[in-house]
This record gives sequence, structure tokens and C-alpha cells, in this order.
Amino acid sequence: MERTEPSAGGVRRRSPTHRRPTVTPPGGEIPEAPFPIPASTALLVVRPAEPPEHIFRRLLGAYLGGAREFVVQDRPVVQPATRAVVHTFCRRTRQPEIVSDHRDTIRLRDLAFDSPVPLERRLEQMGRTVVAFHREAVASWSGLPFGDDGSWERRDDDIDREAWYLQRRAALRFGTGEAAVPSLDLWILARSLERIADHAATLGEAGRRLAGLPHGVGPLETLGQFHRQAMDHLEGVLGAVDGAVANDLLDTGEALLASGRAIADRLLPAANGGSMSPAAAAAVARILESIGRTIAYGQDIAQVVLDRSLAAVPGLPAGPGGALAVPAT
Repeated sequence: MERTEPSAGGVRRRSPTHRRPTVTPPGGEIPEAPFPIPASTALLVVRPAEPPEHIFRRLLGAYLGGAREFVVQDRPVVQPATRAVVHTFCRRTRQPEIVSDHRDTIRLRDLAFDSPVPLERRLEQMGRTVVAFHREAVASWSGLPFGDDGSWERRDDDIDREAWYLQRRAALRFGTGEAAVPSLDLWILARSLERIADHAATLGEAGRRLAGLPHGVGPLETLGQFHRQAMDHLEGVLGAVDGAVANDLLDTGEALLASGRAIADRLLPAANGGSMSPAAAAAVARILESIGRTIAYGQDIAQVVLDRSLAAVPGLPAGPGGALAVPAT
């Protein structure tokens, strides 16, 4: 499913002149923590009646920005909803853990060690995982209409965890001032793959509502073919290391997006004629939207490849298997 894009939510990233990201509660001063707060710590003060999802987004923003520790303050006492958000944040990221829990303050620390696998290689692996996830989701349409057991969402959460970790590593590399442009490119790639995986989960979930449609013909065959074309496009952009190839792929992506609009114009009116149930028609609409968004995120990746080829920045990886290259499966 498509999630709201993570945002720093007011948490300022570290800089030479401001080392500690903080969030000031409206109309008040930042309260003192019961322990010294290092410069690499993000201090998040829960606002009165702040929705839990806002707290999660602010924590995630600080995580993606490279904070090593997190201090969450909720005065006068930490509310159960706040504590639940903190536990969810720990579960869905790699791997901040709670190191102290006071009456009004929870402190977390990133206890994960840097992976010995290079960031570029981890992104290649993630690209293959996301493509396989998409294909498995569409292949599930031919199975029995199983109930919603949450499996697609759980697998999407696993990919989120990996993507956010890789975005964090790219942000930390960017913060050193070394290889800034490649690091930003890798951050964009990880973010795009995380979004593409969201749409794979949508395809798997929506497929349960297609059980009444005939297989091998009609709407299911059209949707399957359109998805295969989208996966060919995605594999192409993940493996592209040349600006001319990226330009061609951008043209292909635009043509695919136009094709998706034409398919929608052809398939969706069928619901009014009675050849498709309302539930199936709604599922088809969701599927077409998700395939289209997948293509659009592939376009973002292709644009990065093109921009890098035009910038000709010294020190970029060269030749086959560059930083953005993911071999086709």
C-alpha cells in the first residue's frame, strides 16, 4: 500500500552550525532531559494531542537524516500511544533500541553496526527483491481468493526496513561531504524502490478481488501484459549506466504511462455494462494506478541516470555494474 512519504517533520538535520536536531513545542521552551544529550541526538518533544502517525514520521525523519540517538519527551508522562509509536519505530527500522525509559522521557540508540556489504551492492540486491516481489504479487492472481492475512503488508514492511536503512547510510555518507552527488543518487534510488514495493503490496492485496474474472483472457490478460511491460521498464532503468539508454527508457516510460491511460479508458467502463462486478472494477482501477505509479518511480530512476551522465562528476562509478546498476533477473 502506498504510504505517506516520510518527512523530517521539523527535525533539523545536523550541520556545522547546528549539531543537534530538535523540535520545539508550540509556545514553549524545550524542556531539559534528565541526562546530557550528545550532538548527534534528535530530541523530539511530543506536542499536545499530536497524532501517533506524526510522531512516527518525525522519528523516521530523524532516522533517515542520520541521528545516532533519539530522545522522545512527552510531558507530564509518556502516554501509552507515544510508547506504542516508539516500539513500532524500533520494530520497523534497523535497529534503534530503547536504552532508557523514564517517566516522561524515552531514549533510543542506534545499536546497529555498519554492514560490511557495500551500499551499492545492497541496493542491487534490493532492486532484485522488489522486482521479484512485484512478479509474485501478480502471479498470485491466478490462485484461490485467499483472505487478507496481512502477508503482503508484512513483506512490504521488511522492504521498508531495508530501504530506510539504506537511505540512512546514504544520508550519513552524504553528511561527510565525500561523494555527495553519488550518495544523493543512492538515497533517491532506495526511496524509489521502497515506493515501488508499496505498489507490489497493493497488487497482491487487490488481486483477491479479481477472483470472478476469467484467467488468460479479458481484463486479467491485459493487466498481466501491462505489468510485464512495466517490469521490463523497471529492470531496464535499474541496469542503465548510460545517458543515451536512460533517455530511451524515459521515452518508453512515457509511452507506457499513455498506454495505461488507454487501458483504463477501455476496461473501466465495462463495470457499467455489467461485465465486471463493482469490487472487481475497483480492484482493476487500483491495479492500473499502482502499475502506473511503479512506472513513474522507474522514470525517476532513469532521470537520475541521465542527470549523472550529463553532470560528468569526477569520481562516479563507471562502466557496467555502476552504483545504480541492478542486473536484470
